[in-house]
Amino acid sequence: MSQPPYPPQPTHGPAQPPKKTGPGKVLGLGCLGIVGLFVLSAVITGIAGSGDDSGKSGTADAKPTYNVVDKDTSGNVRQVVVEVDSTSGLRAVFDDVADTLTDKAGYWVQINCSTGSTAKVDNRLGNGRKAVGNIGAASTGLKDGQTEFETLDGATCPAATPEASQSVSSGIPPVPTGADRQELLNAIAQAAPDAARYEDKAIDAARNQCSALDSDRADWLASQRFTYKDVTTTEAQGKQINTALKSLRFCDV
Repeated sequence: MSQPPYPPQPTHGPAQPPKKTGPGKVLGLGCLGIVGLFVLSAVITGIAGSGDDSGKSGTADAKPTYNVVDKDTSGNVRQVVVEVDSTSGLRAVFDDVADTLTDKAGYWVQINCSTGSTAKVDNRLGNGRKAVGNIGAASTGLKDGQTEFETLDGATCPAATPEASQSVSSGIPPVPTGADRQELLNAIAQAAPDAARYEDKAIDAARNQCSALDSDRADWLASQRFTYKDVTTTEAQGKQINTALKSLRFCDV
């Protein structure tokens, strides 16, 4: 009697049910991905922000404050008067002002202390010039677009009182009177005729120039001090003024 055939043996384990890929799982993975992107973005932003903050220190906040109190808006030669409250950052002040001077002309920039002046005498801290165009180059002696700036020796700001800034101890002689005054004006007129037109200005400029006679740039500083209103004094004339002041012994105090 034949044996009944054995049922076929399975070659693999029991069939596994199909994996579920329901919307819950898909959404869970998606949320985790989005959260991860947010975290990564926040880390990158934090690193970048930290670098930017360190690079910004000492920029805009460090710029000295100043006021432009007088500015010519026409003519081939123009004067700009600036007031500050301290001697810090004078070059930065000049550069900032010079950037705004774009009309074709020669610019003479005076930087004064807001304290320590009198009705006739500015407490001058520095002088500069800028040439714009051929007209500016001709009137300043600089090349088109070139600037030049120099602080005055011994200048202080703030000054406690006008008297302190004009004291004899600072090397500035007293205001001359009578024959001495006229002798000084005649000497200035001989060296730079236009500079003597404004007598009080010329006298005050001569007194202040005494503090710079020993400077390496004494001639240039004289040209700056004796440039006011519509008067422009050249460096060659400044040299002649310095020679006159020494000949008169006006600065011997």
